[in-house]
Amino acid sequence: MSLFNNTENLENKIYYKIINISRNPFFFDTCNVSDDFEGRFEVLVINFSIILWIIKKKEENEILSQKLIDIFFEDMDASLRELGVSDLSVGKKIKVLAENFYGRLSNYTQSFNKISSQGNTDLLKKSIRKNIATKSNSYKSFKTDKVSNYFYKVIKKFDNKLKKIEDIFVVDFFKV
Repeated sequence: MSLFNNTENLENKIYYKIINISRNPFFFDTCNVSDDFEGRFEVLVINFSIILWIIKKKEENEILSQKLIDIFFEDMDASLRELGVSDLSVGKKIKVLAENFYGRLSNYTQSFNKISSQGNTDLLKKSIRKNIATKSNSYKSFKTDKVSNYFYKVIKKFDNKLKKIEDIFVVDFFKV
């Protein structure tokens, strides 16, 4: 599926952009996030949270945000089934993922607001340690500061350069 095919809708383009960003080896090789379902979920959620925060802040487009969330949960459902989770268990696992997602979204949103208004990364570091570091490789040291510095720079770029959500396809906000 081409990211820039004009027949695709904006929410699919944005979601695939988030997926591609979340697969960046920087998170797994440099920062030592565990390269498994949980680690990839955590990276996806923080990147997704940034996009939802930006949409709310810049566009106040609840319809786009809800469409993205719907796509996210369809993707999680498909991923669980691909991993071999039985039909009877998928609903329960999605419920747990939903609780995790909305809790993280709330924490990250507060963190991004603090970065945007005060330049303060303390809450972001705390959230990253709680959500990502605890699920990372135990034999490698997780790089909380590298991850939080990366997201600090991303938030600042979004604050300074994003005028409309489509700009995420033009400006490389997530460049490591």
